[in-house]
Amino acid sequence: MMKREIPNKFQQGFILLLLFTVLMGFIGMIHEFLIALVLAAIFAGLLYPVYRKILYTLKNRAALAAGSTLILTVFLFGLPLAGLTGMVTGEAIQISKKARPIVKKALDNNLTLSEQLPDWLPLKEKLEPFHETIVQKVSEATSAMGSWLVSSLSSATKGTFGFLMSLFIMFYAMFYFLIHGPKLLASLASLLPLSEEDRTEVMSRGLTVTRASLKGIIIVGIIQGILVGLAFWVTGIEGAAFWGSVVFVLSAIPGVGAPFIWLPAAAYLLFTGSTGWGIALVIWGVLVVGLVDNFLRPWIVGNDSKLPDLVILISILGGIISFGPLGIILGPVIAALLDTVLTIYKKTFQNVLPES
Repeated sequence: MMKREIPNKFQQGFILLLLFTVLMGFIGMIHEFLIALVLAAIFAGLLYPVYRKILYTLKNRAALAAGSTLILTVFLFGLPLAGLTGMVTGEAIQISKKARPIVKKALDNNLTLSEQLPDWLPLKEKLEPFHETIVQKVSEATSAMGSWLVSSLSSATKGTFGFLMSLFIMFYAMFYFLIHGPKLLASLASLLPLSEEDRTEVMSRGLTVTRASLKGIIIVGIIQGILVGLAFWVTGIEGAAFWGSVVFVLSAIPGVGAPFIWLPAAAYLLFTGSTGWGIALVIWGVLVVGLVDNFLRPWIVGNDSKLPDLVILISILGGIISFGPLGIILGPVIAALLDTVLTIYKKTFQNVLPES
């Protein structure tokens, strides 16, 4: 008796189910290193132009070029970042402990709240009954910010062996991705059930959006964080490195993030009698830090490929809640992947979707 031929759809369904089962098992097995692998892919993508220049200089010696790129990255970014992380952690601990005395110094000063506020501020007398509440809430917010940063950095490096293992995997994966990245992307793209033109467009769109979003967050964040931290150090505000790191996170909100930190700092200087430094900080924030938002950000990111500012904001905040400090990078990457998937969706169902 001849065996009946198995329907093609059944075979496809079985293979998809088998693939899903094995894939979930594999992900479950390596889930401890998933973030390290994702970060390796992100950093390799950002460093790839540098790798290509070094590869050309070294006459196409791929392994040597990739190793040189990683060594250069460690010395230029890794070691300074490690030192800065230690400094930020120390300052965050101090700020979380001393937040209330600092705020009380700014808002007390043997004067009533209405006497400390400028005359042009409307309804300033009506704020007087809330003097103690304002002191309490502002100090609680500052202390909570410092405590969160300390706990997040501590959890990120929890377990020396696990942290070193993840670090090793990240650098090893970066080495591999720098050498074989284009082939790996082409191989992954070939798995998409799309035409060659659609696959190319989808991969190009995903890489472009991811790169643009990360450049806007990392480069602009670093510049604004340094500018604000430097201003705080010069004016004598405690925790310059800590507040610079907070600006790095908030700078993803164009025009709003950095002022959210330096404006209260300027008010603190004015309330504590440092009027000249307070005015200087306002001028520095508007003219110098604001220059980054108004001119440098559009030039670095571009206008055609970046995600909307609202999407960047909520993806960063959601990423921080889900992944801790690493969410600053992972959140926008996931948002960029969503944008890519939506592009695939529109291309696939363009015949049934209304014309835009």
